[in-house]
Amino acid sequence: MLLEKANQLLNENKLKEAEFHFKTILDSDPENGEALFGLGRIALRLERYDAAVYLLQRACERLPHMLEPLHALADAFNGVHSPQDALTVLEYAKSIASHNPEPHYYLAQHYLTYGELDKAYSILKHALGMGNYPVTAYILFELVQFGRFNNEQNYINELHQFLTLTNNLRLKMVCYYALGKSYDQLNDTEQAFNYFSLANKLQTKLTQFRTRDLEPFYQRIIEQNTAELIDARDKTFTGTITPIFIIGMPRSGSTLVEQMLASHDDFASLGEDASISNQVVAYLEQQTQLPYPDCLAELNQGLINNARNIYIERIKQAPVVRPFMINKLPANYQSLGLIYLLFPNAKFINMQREYDAIAWSVFSNYFAENEPYFCSLPEFKQYFDLYQQLMEHWQNVMSEAVFDLSYEALISDSEQTLTALCNFLNIEYSTQFLDFYKSKKPVATLSKTAVRQPLTDKAVEKYKRYESAMHTLMRESQTSSTSQQTDQNAPVGE
Repeated sequence: MLLEKANQLLNENKLKEAEFHFKTILDSDPENGEALFGLGRIALRLERYDAAVYLLQRACERLPHMLEPLHALADAFNGVHSPQDALTVLEYAKSIASHNPEPHYYLAQHYLTYGELDKAYSILKHALGMGNYPVTAYILFELVQFGRFNNEQNYINELHQFLTLTNNLRLKMVCYYALGKSYDQLNDTEQAFNYFSLANKLQTKLTQFRTRDLEPFYQRIIEQNTAELIDARDKTFTGTITPIFIIGMPRSGSTLVEQMLASHDDFASLGEDASISNQVVAYLEQQTQLPYPDCLAELNQGLINNARNIYIERIKQAPVVRPFMINKLPANYQSLGLIYLLFPNAKFINMQREYDAIAWSVFSNYFAENEPYFCSLPEFKQYFDLYQQLMEHWQNVMSEAVFDLSYEALISDSEQTLTALCNFLNIEYSTQFLDFYKSKKPVATLSKTAVRQPLTDKAVEKYKRYESAMHTLMRESQTSSTSQQTDQNAPVGE
């Protein structure tokens, strides 16, 4: 009963309460593998990877035939930058469940992350032949992303067959995204758009808020980050490391630029690191007893120093520390003022891309998160407008620290664009930047396959095949929204 309650709390993300229950179980039963597994998962979510490794190793010893603890342990090893240990664990999991496609899928994901595309493809193809399991939807989805199929040999029949076997909303959604990608690859744009639309509609059902709910939050960010506040930063601050933040909208080319920069000897990357919002902001909120961004009004030098050290400690955890440390979490644009106060030497690369291209890429790709702007064109337009409004404010109060980088210019004139970026960063341009695709550094974003290829213009105008359908959908959505508002405001009859 206590274990069931602890797992329920963990599923509800009530981590402190769940931790208390798991520890209570261990007080009376120190060798309880399920409780150790629960604590290990909590440590993973809190990014306490050393603790996660310790707890999950103990859990795996006590639950030797369970796959979940092994997969979690592999995640923990990746968290402490031990990919070879992670690979060993995943290979072991596959060996003890050789006829189960799930450990094959996790192993393939590992190879995808580290750029071993052929190995990943081979494992996924093998796993597909093991029958239909819930993970089969994800296996098919990943196989489709490779694009290694044609009109005669593809995965469309398998996807349709799987759809007849499941009522699970998320699994259906994943299959619809895969079918959309398949028909897109086969140049059947009408079918592709229909399936992407179905996928978005299903995912929208899983969202729990509307983008317009964010408007007051964005307005408070602008109100709190005054020109006076930004100008009060310590302009004499110099650090041995220059923090680089690649920001902007999702699908705007941030992974490409990160990989380009990280191919240079002076750069290393933290990936999409959320420690600013998860740790630094949490610290300031706790100290001031005010939510972000209101807590910025209570900043003093002591709080700034402590908050800065939190991020510095995060940088020190990187597998390698270089003079320029990249953080490519696009949503960090919400925290530019705070970051600039902590690190007056920070540089911000704001990714720019044609709006319709971004909107189409978001609409046609599966984001595991259930934010409404990832699965609805009208919601994404609202989100984009909020971003534009906030970036206009940052340009007004800290323009010297922000460089707008055009994705289209990067593709069409890469050397000139990168030279301008290097001038902004006060470094020399290097041809190393264009060797980014040769890297085996981990990439876990949706671009993990694309960035293993040389620079190409294939994606620049791909959205244009869908422009008409996108604009029609937007008009229909706006008309539907207006009609609903009219109905809600209409007088009730007698």
